[in-house]
Amino acid sequence: MTSLSRAPNGDWFSRKGIPKDVREAYKQTHGVSQEERFRRPASLSTGAAKAELREWDATITSRIEALRAAARGEGRGLTHREAHGLAGQWYGWFVGRHQDEPGDPERWEHLHERLEEARLRLAGHTVGSPDEDDDEPESPAARRHVRATVTELGQIAPFLREQGIRLTQAATDAFLDIVEGELDAAAHALKRRAEGDYAPDARPERHPEFKSVVRTKAAGLTCWALFEAWIAERKPGAATVNRWRAVLRALDAYFEGRDIATITSEDAIGWKSTLVTPDRTARVVNDVWLRAARVAFGWASENKRIASNPFQGISVAVGRAAPKVREREFHDDEWRTILKATTAPAVGRMASHNIAARRWVPWICAYTGSRPGEVTQLRGEDFTRHKDGFWLMRISPEAGTVKGGQARTVPLHEHLIEQGLIEFVNSVGKGPLFYDPDGQRVVRDDPTNPVQAPWVKQRNKLAEWVRGLGVTDRNISPNHAWRHTFKRRAARAKIERRVRSAFCGHASHDVGDDYETPTVEDMAGELKLFPRYEL
Repeated sequence: MTSLSRAPNGDWFSRKGIPKDVREAYKQTHGVSQEERFRRPASLSTGAAKAELREWDATITSRIEALRAAARGEGRGLTHREAHGLAGQWYGWFVGRHQDEPGDPERWEHLHERLEEARLRLAGHTVGSPDEDDDEPESPAARRHVRATVTELGQIAPFLREQGIRLTQAATDAFLDIVEGELDAAAHALKRRAEGDYAPDARPERHPEFKSVVRTKAAGLTCWALFEAWIAERKPGAATVNRWRAVLRALDAYFEGRDIATITSEDAIGWKSTLVTPDRTARVVNDVWLRAARVAFGWASENKRIASNPFQGISVAVGRAAPKVREREFHDDEWRTILKATTAPAVGRMASHNIAARRWVPWICAYTGSRPGEVTQLRGEDFTRHKDGFWLMRISPEAGTVKGGQARTVPLHEHLIEQGLIEFVNSVGKGPLFYDPDGQRVVRDDPTNPVQAPWVKQRNKLAEWVRGLGVTDRNISPNHAWRHTFKRRAARAKIERRVRSAFCGHASHDVGDDYETPTVEDMAGELKLFPRYEL
């Protein structure tokens, strides 16, 4: 997939190089030989720009594949009747794809105008100009430009992939020339749908039936078998597997064990329409459910198990975000409630590591901005003393998991030392501080259903405990809010932004910051500015 960036004037921009083996043929067919360029106005939203880039990239890739197939003597030709039949099949596919949610009528007027502009541009005319009807012969370059526009606007590349059809260049040209007229008719039909007119469309009746002789090659994988194969090769983290397992189970049930090669974009859209529920928001559907399907099927496509990814570019429309009712940091009364409870006597019988987790994890999070799971996995050997006398804590993937897989070392606030944190660490010695490494009772050799790590269980127990203390506002996280609290208090204390980010393990998007990464000495100096939590 090509990358998306901003041009100097703010427009969305990308480019895709044309491989050497097809450059000459590509120039003869499409008018350029070195690279194709993508540009969209700066006013386009990020999501819309990425969606259009995916379609554009698929179109260019399809052209390259078609030229290579032609060079190998592959691809089927079309008779005059077959070309009209395939164009009719495209018409039904395209209108059916959009008619349930056609959007505004202006969308389809704009499509028609873009097609008209393509017809007139290379002739030196503009839409509405006095001489736009001049009966001038069309140049080969103009015809190539029109065909390229039809390919883009008509979403020809995904259509042919879904039908499992590969055409020769001559057949492609003939097909596109017919679709050009059908695209106008489709835009008109969808404009009527957008205006609320759902009267029967007689257009499909004019086309002969198209009988494809191409059959989809089976992948030999169901959705669940795909998940297993993806896990075996990619070896994702347990959290990802646990989060996506329900998705692939549901996907497998919905398609009733079908081979993944038979699942089309229309099928994917049909599944998508079932996902949003009162208990599952559109944002969760996009970020978890559709992403899981897209990644798994993308792997299958990359490994040549399927021709294309039917979930690519598919998303659920997300409505206006719920109003923000508060910041995500703890209020003063909330953090005081939690920190006061850390020194309260344990109620009932509790294991020593659970008592220690309640006593120290909130304080460590409060003074370092670490993720709660990074703290619950800490070991005695992760604490060391600097030659200058201050204490350090190392957050490392060796102890469990760290987002991004990057270890970091942070200094400890003097208030933690005064409270006896180091004495506690020394009393435990090497090994985990906040969970029992021998207490894992569940043993399961199933990569699709990994056992939850003990430090994750401890983190979840702490969240339940905090809620039980009365910190019940669902607009904040009972654990993660410490990170927001730390960063805001640090900002108010005038601690440098780069130091705040270093404590929390936040990567900077500024390349220049790589040259200014703070040392632990820098961080320790700045930490002196961080105010104590006074109870």
